[in-house]
Amino acid sequence: RGERLHIALFGKRNAGKSSMINALTNQNIAIVSDQKGTTTDPVYKAMELLPLGPVVFIDTPGIDDEGELGKLRVSKAKEVLAKTDVALLIVDITAGFSDSEDSLLKELKERKIPAIVLLNKMDLLEENHNKLVETIKTLYDDPVVPVSASSKSGIDQLKELLGTYEPQQEEERRIVADFIEPSDFIVLVVPLDKAAPKGRL
Repeated sequence: RGERLHIALFGKRNAGKSSMINALTNQNIAIVSDQKGTTTDPVYKAMELLPLGPVVFIDTPGIDDEGELGKLRVSKAKEVLAKTDVALLIVDITAGFSDSEDSLLKELKERKIPAIVLLNKMDLLEENHNKLVETIKTLYDDPVVPVSASSKSGIDQLKELLGTYEPQQEEERRIVADFIEPSDFIVLVVPLDKAAPKGRL
């Protein structure tokens, strides 16, 4: 799982994070509910996402959760940033932006984590939304993609955009890199399987 692209989904409660995972994978792998706070802990799902290949989706609790327990959930969501290659910020376009989304985008920029802003539930807007989308694009440096998790509009465009990203190479994934220098002589000791049939080894 460590070598896969880690795609974390952030957003307020009921913004459509779980629905977005289902739309991207074309499977019902994440629980969807109208009740706020369905996702209470980060959930990791290793999947194959065409045409990108193997990825890990991370579904997170709402970044606007309230109360003492809600603060703990928000803290858990923020911890996911350390494992994130690409962040998808899901915004319920019918509710608009809030300080929660702006604050998260600033933190992503500080951590140099690429982000994509997804304007979800575009199908619920009655008026022509092209001007609204263009206005929002001028406010943010990150890519802005209008989508609908329910109708799956904009999902193909999102997949193409995700295909341009690669997993971050983390030094801690290199098991013995700190111990080996060029031209070092290495002896690899391999334990033998005593249960193997005679003559096989």
